[in-house]
Amino acid sequence: MGTDGKMHITVLGIHDGHNSGAALVRDGKVLSAISEERLNNIKNYSGVPVLSIAKVFEIAEIPPEETDLIAIGCFVRVGPPYADINWLGRIQVELAPYLHSHLFAKTYVKLLHKFRQTGRLKDLFESLGIGDKKIIFIEHHLSHAACAYYGSGFKDETLILTLDGSGDGLSATVSVGKDCRIKRIAETTFYDSLSNNIYSEITGYLGMKRWEHEYKVMGLAPYGRDDGLVDEFKKIVRINPAKTLEFQNIFGAYLYDVTKNLVPILAGRRFDNIAWATQKYFEDLVSQWVKNAIDQTGVHNVVCSGGSFLNVKANKVIRELPEVKKVFFYPAADDGGTPAGAAIEGYVRLCREKKIKPVVEPIGDLYFGQQYSDEKISAILKKSNWKKKAVNLGKGIAKEVARLLGKGKIVARFAGRDEWGPRALGNHSILADPRDLRVISKLNFAIKQRDFWMPFAASILEEDAGEYLKDYRGQARYMIEAFDTKEKAAEITAALHPYDLTCRPQTVNDWNPGYRSILTEFKKLTGVSGILNTSFNLHGFPMVGTPDVALSTFENSGLDALILENFLITR
Repeated sequence: MGTDGKMHITVLGIHDGHNSGAALVRDGKVLSAISEERLNNIKNYSGVPVLSIAKVFEIAEIPPEETDLIAIGCFVRVGPPYADINWLGRIQVELAPYLHSHLFAKTYVKLLHKFRQTGRLKDLFESLGIGDKKIIFIEHHLSHAACAYYGSGFKDETLILTLDGSGDGLSATVSVGKDCRIKRIAETTFYDSLSNNIYSEITGYLGMKRWEHEYKVMGLAPYGRDDGLVDEFKKIVRINPAKTLEFQNIFGAYLYDVTKNLVPILAGRRFDNIAWATQKYFEDLVSQWVKNAIDQTGVHNVVCSGGSFLNVKANKVIRELPEVKKVFFYPAADDGGTPAGAAIEGYVRLCREKKIKPVVEPIGDLYFGQQYSDEKISAILKKSNWKKKAVNLGKGIAKEVARLLGKGKIVARFAGRDEWGPRALGNHSILADPRDLRVISKLNFAIKQRDFWMPFAASILEEDAGEYLKDYRGQARYMIEAFDTKEKAAEITAALHPYDLTCRPQTVNDWNPGYRSILTEFKKLTGVSGILNTSFNLHGFPMVGTPDVALSTFENSGLDALILENFLITR
């Protein structure tokens, strides 16, 4: 019984591994969700999400004691998938050559689950008054699958694909969803991981961070060309010819040993050609995997989740496959999204236990985090060095921001609820005029410290997006897909990939009235229906999550202006 006098089913979802966080689901709807990194300012934080767990109850305004179930989205907690974070990860790397059968992989997970440390979580639950609540563990890839299937809202039989580096002994799964049930039909072990053994290892070879900077390889790929390296990659991982819904490691090496053995082949090659081959082979294998799954199941509606589906170029290839009727990519596809999947799967199970028909609400907007009132912002500003320059513009702020953007100013926006997932969708974004190529160098070097080849993204008024994007199907609201562009996209050239002119858009509807107003005013001023959007953060830090971090980021960058709710600060 809730405080509103009604009967509810409330589930707390948790992920306490790489990019940890929490989500709160009530009656099949995500009410609140936030990643720990947004609260402690440590990018991809791995560990117990102490702050997030307390925060989701605060955001949803639900007392913790109304929780019916706690769902933890993995059996084995490991840090950034392996690295040298903890002994569990090191054991998995050492035993990999012996654990590449499904039986051994599952045995490994069950064994290590017995050593899972939950003491800190249990202490936290006790402090919140939920120490007596039932705890269940949802397997890692099932958490991803639940995100995609239930989040999509697809009513017909649905093909569910998950793909990442590794989680609970697996790296990929194929399932079919129907009537709020997920039936797995194939899975790939972590030893056979396409993402780890090629994409992440090449990321490391190129001097970037494994399990974090793969997006940089994707951004670099269009600059390269074919120099024969794809043929060498075919000797590492392939689709298993005997089980065509699985990937297969045929190299006889795993993770770091893959890189070591590849050095003689990679040495002397151009770094952009290496990136091109990595992306090309990844796209080829994933698209063939999707086609195989459709062929074997006869199901043409496809949903996808797992960190590898943050690869927007591969998603573009999947979307354009003639075999695919409808496709949905869960926006928080990485491990940071699994608390929501675990909570929803927990809700469905509890409904069945209570003999209640589960009703899951598909995702709409992703603004699940916290928001600060103008009063709170005012109190913070009074303690800062910016109190004299901060002006509360109220409803007039959109018009003023559009004017600043039109003058070539770069403006950071911290307003509204925190976005769920890795993409800045207007509330915690840095904004600029997409017509002006000069903003690119300023953003790259004076603000974001980004690599020169990396593209930005575009926020476009949804009703006008078809004028800019090819193969546009009416909405692309989450920056999770790439599109080829039409001639009119020259108007937003600074927000496109600088080499191949593709676009990773957020089409803006009425989910976010404040942000939409800025785009509307910018269109009135310039005739252009989009603006450049990139995440509000400095390189190496997560997207800003608090006003204090927003002010600090503003002070330590070349930003021209900062929005804090209805307050505007200009230098």
